[in-house]
Amino acid sequence: MKSIFSISVCAFLLTMLLGCGSAKLYHSEPTMQFKDIPYPFSTDSATVNGAQVSYYDSKGDGKPLVLIHGLASNAGFWRYNINDLQHQGFRVIAIDLPGYGKSGKAFSTPYSMSFYAETVRALLNHLGITKAVWVGHSMGGQITLMAALLFPDAVEKMVLLAPAGFEAFKEGEGNWLRNAVTPDFIKKTPQDRIRANIAANFYNWSDKWEWMIEERTRLVPSEEFDRFAYAVWKSVGAMLDGYVWDKLSMIATPALIIAGENDNLIPNPFLHGGRTRDVMQQGQAALKNAKLIMLPDCGHMIQMEKSEDVNQAITLFAKAMSTEK
Repeated sequence: MKSIFSISVCAFLLTMLLGCGSAKLYHSEPTMQFKDIPYPFSTDSATVNGAQVSYYDSKGDGKPLVLIHGLASNAGFWRYNINDLQHQGFRVIAIDLPGYGKSGKAFSTPYSMSFYAETVRALLNHLGITKAVWVGHSMGGQITLMAALLFPDAVEKMVLLAPAGFEAFKEGEGNWLRNAVTPDFIKKTPQDRIRANIAANFYNWSDKWEWMIEERTRLVPSEEFDRFAYAVWKSVGAMLDGYVWDKLSMIATPALIIAGENDNLIPNPFLHGGRTRDVMQQGQAALKNAKLIMLPDCGHMIQMEKSEDVNQAITLFAKAMSTEK
């Protein structure tokens, strides 16, 4: 199936940020505030590492799994995974990273990969958890890699879903991305691009993901959207500055990498090109103890598009590896 996104730089960046408009004109619907995003689960809140953090916790005595979302998304993007993982006996925690979802969005937040890793660990400690399986999607994967470098004893195992962090950017490439993805750019994204841009994160688009379009469109005029756009901009810079590629060989934490064969975002098609499989195999080879699963007919949002396969792989890995570390 051919790629859906347009052959323009702006279209690619909008794809990466999941867009801000809608073919169904959700902008005429009432404004949605970030605190009112309709997650299909309840959330709690805590102040950890100097930030107000919203999170879901299934509680219980099972092995803890912490789910860490990617750029410009939130804990709600795990809605197709949480129940299945709970039913497998895990204690599931899904965090809204600072700047995203229902968490605080202070302009003074020191957005960085290390700050995010430290915040996730602080939340786990707040919940009485000293060690967990970290599951990160995209930017969340790079945060997980950073955590494994900074405090490996807190990361029992890691599952990296279409992770950032395996692709190296030259200084000029990084500066281009940093200068292109500004808060103003994010806020002024034309709405007629939304459907194609979001669909480009998938191999086969389905109407069951229509909520992503409605949510993003109705959030644009919200009180906190300026702060959200700032967080996204700073997060792009944080991924570029939080370089982990040259340190992967230092990570001994057992890792499972899962990616889609048809990921339109990895590698960056305008700056690098090539195959997603090649990038993931390079990451696997650099890590000391990593397995790789490539899912056919699957794009970047693998936890949604292939949720059953991903949930099963996480379950088998988390349980089987418990005695192999």
